Amino acid sequence: MKTVILLLLTLTGSLFAREIIVDQKDKTFIPGTLNVKVGDTITFKNSDPFSHNAYTDDEDNEFDIGMQATGTTKSVKIKKEGEFNIECAIHPNMLIKVKVTK
Repeated sequence: MKTVILLLLTLTGSLFAREIIVDQKDKTFIPGTLNVKVGDTITFKNSDPFSHNAYTDDEDNEFDIGMQATGTTKSVKIKKEGEFNIECAIHPNMLIKVKVTK
């Protein structure tokens, strides 16, 4: 019975997961702050005429999307709650502050 309840809670959480679009335009992440939930997906869209990158060193949600060409999208799924920053390895002034809740 516990296994069934846990499975239902896991499925319910994924049904309500959102996709949050972050645009990269004029060497800026838009929006500059995000409030997301565990299980949400952040999709990075590059609207600039040059490459970007998005990464975080946060231990619980670590990712690096690599070089992202103009006109492409890349997505990451948020795994754990907490607060962290997302930066661009190519343009060090680009920053998003992220707060993750359950």
